[in-house]
Amino acid sequence: MAATDHPRLILHNFLSPDLCKELEFIHKSCSTIGYRPNVFSTTLSHLIATNSPHLIMPFVPIRERLKEKVEEFFGCEYELFIEFTGLISWTRGASIGWHSDDNRSYLKQRDFAAVCYLNSYGVDFEGGLFHFQDGEPATIFPMAGDVVMYTADSRNIHSVDEISGGERLTLTLWFSRDRSHDEDAKLISFISQIPSDSKSDLYLPLPASNNMYWFPPDKASGFDIRYARLHVLGYDLYSSQDKSYFSAVESSIDSSELLIEPLQLARGEELFNKEFSNILHALQVVQFYCWKASELQTSEGNKKSDNKMPISETQWDRSRFLKFVFVKDWQLAETILGRVSTAQQNFDWASFSDAIAAWEAYTSKYRRQILMSLPYWNTHQFIFSDPAAGLEEGT
Repeated sequence: MAATDHPRLILHNFLSPDLCKELEFIHKSCSTIGYRPNVFSTTLSHLIATNSPHLIMPFVPIRERLKEKVEEFFGCEYELFIEFTGLISWTRGASIGWHSDDNRSYLKQRDFAAVCYLNSYGVDFEGGLFHFQDGEPATIFPMAGDVVMYTADSRNIHSVDEISGGERLTLTLWFSRDRSHDEDAKLISFISQIPSDSKSDLYLPLPASNNMYWFPPDKASGFDIRYARLHVLGYDLYSSQDKSYFSAVESSIDSSELLIEPLQLARGEELFNKEFSNILHALQVVQFYCWKASELQTSEGNKKSDNKMPISETQWDRSRFLKFVFVKDWQLAETILGRVSTAQQNFDWASFSDAIAAWEAYTSKYRRQILMSLPYWNTHQFIFSDPAAGLEEGT
């Protein structure tokens, strides 16, 4: 490591564009309310808790590469432990002043940080520049694929400008010399509690507590971020529950049960025939489609789809009821998450139907990998790429 009072490293194009998009898919289909105002987060433990442990697999080789680079650059004569791994997005109004990453007594175990940018300043968001208080470079302009590494102590005090538009997305890791803060041991323990049965429905996502998705927290107005992410992409939800159930829920303080029941997607005046197990299931498929749309919309994507039908007036009323309950402030949702105009989307139900099969294949692949890797992880008590399981970036 070069002698410096402010040790830090900037690497360009550390992550491939498709890997950035894959992590964006995971975050936008799984995130919850974050630790700061207008911030959303997706932790590995949350993925496991919501029955999506297979989605930690894309992180495994990235974590290894980052840990190796941190140990090499900072001249560590000891093995570091990954203390935290998470996807964090900052939306309009989010910012943070000058601080070091170990500036609380409960954060003193943090020795090094790595921040990977998954989207780009000036393209996907405005504002959100990263500044170091001292040393060079003084300002980081986030660009997809780049990573900044630095010591977590007072030698690298930094801040982030307020986001003025869009959603700034990062993969953030902290590293510790203290084995007792090793994230891997905790994650392996959580994963080991999940049944290894071969039934595919065991890997359908299960929503967490409803209050983890409501923005702003502790306010009656606002929106459920799962439904809002569907809304800004032009989708609505429909439930076939009978009217008596709707009446009961409408008068209830907690209506979250509606989102853990089977749901259908609607778009414009059309209803998709397939039912999804719950809102997270629907959201994962929609976000997967957003990620893979250009691959799915081939010449065959122009074929007619038999999986749609006109939405009736009664169905439309029920769909509007759901949006009224879960996106109370749609203008706030569009301000925070950004509205994607229909003109920007080359959408067709046929390619969306293909996305369901592709999502199931994607899920099945990672499911096999995690089941093959878990015995080795349990033996060694750390998470690593097992070549036999195909754990390499892009496989």
